[in-house]
Amino acid sequence: MSGVERYLKEYEKYKHVELEADVVYLKKSKTSERVLLLEINLEKNTAQVKNIRTENIQHKTLHWCRKNLIKE
Repeated sequence: MSGVERYLKEYEKYKHVELEADVVYLKKSKTSERVLLLEINLEKNTAQVKNIRTENIQHKTLHWCRKNLIKE
């Protein structure tokens, strides 16, 4: 299976996960880390994510958010 095929399979698995702005999420890999989705840009397929502890703001793909974040 090629990398593209693996990505498409993974994308299909997570594409139905709903994301909401101004909601606190936990990172699946480290559930003590809480993040806030500040803004969701559907045109660019990205989200602005703020780490609540460090107050660091990052831009992440919506796929990354769907795969790695769970609602608190």
